[in-house]
Amino acid sequence: MRNLVAEREREQLPTRVAIVGGGAAGVITATHLLRQAKDTGRPLDVRIIEKDSTMGPGLAYRTPHPLHTLNNFAARLSAVDGDPDHLLRWCADHGMPAEPTSFLPRELYGRYLADVLDDVEVPSGSMLSRNRGVVTDVRRDGPELTVAMSCGWTVSADKVVLALGNPPPRRQPAFEDLGDRYLPDPWVEHLAESVSGSDQVLLLGTGLTTVDVVAQLHEASPATRFTAVSRRGLLPTAHKRGSLRLHDLFHPGTASLDELLDRVRDRIQELEEIGGDWRDVVDSLRACANELWQGFTPEDQGRFVASVARRWEIARHRMSPEMAAHIERLQQSGTLRIAKVDEVDLSKFDRVINCTGPSPVPTSGWNRLVDTLLERGAIRANRLGLGLDLDPDGRIVDTAGRPNPDVYAVGAARRGIEWEVAAIPDLRNQAAQLARRLVQGGATTDTTTVGTQEVLPA
Repeated sequence: MRNLVAEREREQLPTRVAIVGGGAAGVITATHLLRQAKDTGRPLDVRIIEKDSTMGPGLAYRTPHPLHTLNNFAARLSAVDGDPDHLLRWCADHGMPAEPTSFLPRELYGRYLADVLDDVEVPSGSMLSRNRGVVTDVRRDGPELTVAMSCGWTVSADKVVLALGNPPPRRQPAFEDLGDRYLPDPWVEHLAESVSGSDQVLLLGTGLTTVDVVAQLHEASPATRFTAVSRRGLLPTAHKRGSLRLHDLFHPGTASLDELLDRVRDRIQELEEIGGDWRDVVDSLRACANELWQGFTPEDQGRFVASVARRWEIARHRMSPEMAAHIERLQQSGTLRIAKVDEVDLSKFDRVINCTGPSPVPTSGWNRLVDTLLERGAIRANRLGLGLDLDPDGRIVDTAGRPNPDVYAVGAARRGIEWEVAAIPDLRNQAAQLARRLVQGGATTDTTTVGTQEVLPA
């Protein structure tokens, strides 16, 4: 088959890149693609397709509740690789000065992401277009890809980037026979109205979603009492307000899970004995988490998912100090109780809300494009079932083990090839790497080995 991208480059025509999804992952990817186009002089035609009317906020950064803040310091959340002060400058320019250690409102960050896209420089010869629609298929038509939408429109592309975001929570079949008492998705519109008048509400999960939902529902219904349950009955830890500087640059230097855990425990103990803070150890690990993950054996990766992942999430994904103080007050007043699953009686609750973590991306029923690609065998779940099966360059792999040479994934779909994939620093790194690969020409090869099978791209 003729290399269409090479042909277009020889003719000085822009390489067409369609990005499916206009939330944080899609916006950050588009921004870095155009920055690479400017730096290299290679023209791009970037086409973002998003189902909602606004690009940038997505679901995560749309909430207006004042306690729904970012779960990291402002100085760590620039959307632009190589420009760590980008967000802080934007805040100052818009009359909203922020400190490096501020925990900004998520709605504000959604506005920032929208402006990042609005303000990105489109170099001469390149283009940026925004298309509203629900993508239902990505298929190859001869030398190019066609992105089909539910309205009947299509977008032609040389490359496609799937920036699909997070699916809704995992199904909880054991609670689905509760009928109207059970709410399977905490992010639906009018959640507060659905719970209004309830005396007792059970929340499935004790992670950050539960924390957000409790804050929202308590404001709307102060008399309601909440019980949050999980297997271990543990809430996320809290950030400690203070310096951004890591006071402990720790790298365990091992690919063994058991050795890693031993070294982390020892280092935390050493640090605490001299007045240090365990958060510095965790944040140092966060910086090398994907390197460590990829160095694990398949057996250690499976053990991590089964027995360590939840402890990591509790320590890694922390509440802002303000949210932690609010949750503590709710607990002290008896408004919120934390328990283990086997410690509650379902019959005592007027409503049960599913606040567990998101389903894996290759789950049917949440996204029409995912459903189509699963049915056709164009994608498959990775070995651990956490995300899509991808090759080392981030290209989707079909059920026969063949990588698609022109379709990439960013964000939550990468869970499995990496561990930390959906936070802003992860999206920023993925976008920068993908932009270099697509614009400068990556290290992709004509023959790819996936697992033990050598295959040729379709």
